Amino acid sequence: MTNITLHPGDNRASLRRLIAQGVRVHSVVTDPPYGLVSIQKRFGKEGSAPARREKNDGSFARLSGGFMGRAWDGTGIERDPEFWKLIYDILLPGGYVFAFSGSRTGHWQACAMEMAGFVMHPMHGWCFGSGFPKAHAADKAIDKHLGVEGHFHAAGNPVKRMIPGANQNRDGSWIKDNGREYQPGTYVPGSDEAAAWEGWAYGTQAQKPALEPIYLGQKPFSEKNGAANLLKHGVGAVNIDGCRVAFAGDADERESKEKNQHADFGSGAMTNLVYGKFDKDRENYDPTGRHPSNLILDGSPDVIEMFPGDGATSAARFFHRFALCDEDYEFAKLAGFIGDDRGEALVYNGKAGKFDRAHHLLPVDEHGKPVGAHPTVKPIALMQNLIRHITPPGGIVLDPFAGSGTTAEAARREGFDCILMEAETEYVEFLGRRFPEVNDHNQKMLLADEELAENSFTVCSHSNIKGLNSYMQDLIGETVDLSDLM
Repeated sequence: MTNITLHPGDNRASLRRLIAQGVRVHSVVTDPPYGLVSIQKRFGKEGSAPARREKNDGSFARLSGGFMGRAWDGTGIERDPEFWKLIYDILLPGGYVFAFSGSRTGHWQACAMEMAGFVMHPMHGWCFGSGFPKAHAADKAIDKHLGVEGHFHAAGNPVKRMIPGANQNRDGSWIKDNGREYQPGTYVPGSDEAAAWEGWAYGTQAQKPALEPIYLGQKPFSEKNGAANLLKHGVGAVNIDGCRVAFAGDADERESKEKNQHADFGSGAMTNLVYGKFDKDRENYDPTGRHPSNLILDGSPDVIEMFPGDGATSAARFFHRFALCDEDYEFAKLAGFIGDDRGEALVYNGKAGKFDRAHHLLPVDEHGKPVGAHPTVKPIALMQNLIRHITPPGGIVLDPFAGSGTTAEAARREGFDCILMEAETEYVEFLGRRFPEVNDHNQKMLLADEELAENSFTVCSHSNIKGLNSYMQDLIGETVDLSDLM
């Protein structure tokens, strides 16, 4: 049975406490804040005038609280080398960290991770089809700047204006009715200057977002080579066979194996004129699937259609696809959120499904609609793959930004213990409902632990966590110098 433990409050204080106690983990898989705070800096800082709601839909007022109204997205912790140094210190030598980020701000996080000491591996990419572009039409902006009115040629009947929302609907879709109507049609610029820029747009997200970077960092080996590090610490390699991409069919399997079969390796011992006698039998190339790559797809039509070929011959067959599975649908039906008819909106869901978000555990409003859903949760199958890729058997996974607990659920399904950290009260309470065992653990630890002087919360002791490998016992009494972290 796996163990899931939760440390509420500032994760930096929790990390310092665990490091001082000698706790070490084998991997870190997390989805930190992305730092999408340009509007928050203008309207959300202390003393700022409130963002006006007149003449707009209130988007600036909402974003002044952070990404999707979440203030935690503007803390800057994801780009702080001192935070990543704490992650570095709690990892065993050779341990890996998978950390999501934003495609616009991820370079800050990658630099911070490298400054903390991590060896940066090739970036992985999570490719999805549900993104929405947000930009200014250049021709309209120029007309407005010049004080010129353009012309709008209507086409068809008005339709309700639907916008992407931060929380998922009960039918599985993400689209919201914001109470306004939209008239389809074409804008005709009113000035020659604007006409020269017709079809152009500007803004920090003018393209449809379809990729989130997942940075892969590794704590350097403590031993002279990887083999010695693996033998001492039990970590330092990635699980290739456990994460292979399944063949698309018999024809795809034959094509892959024949392409990579450079010689008849099943012919037994041979003699080579250059290298001499080779007296060991050589097995044929016979993998169970394709080698995992650093591009991961959501399986949505928009994404698959970007690759050449169709069906079993599509180039998308070279990559993992993590869409909602039948098990997710069955649990969602048991929870009462969908019927037997799944609906296209639920089938085509580029991010996470309602079951992945554990909506059946959320409180509801007066209309029975779940409230408090975490806006950036990832599909469980995706997190399972990432965890399995970098965590050795019997290992411990850490997620310092637990959110709604997707990493913990994925770790539990893979048979790993998981340490969670979460600062937001609403998610701490939600995690207690999703994983009742964390409440029992916290109550026991509150009786024994002292409250940290620099924090208004109590963190949980983790010195008695089960599942530590035998070599961890040697680390429990290790002296840790925290002078550079405090």
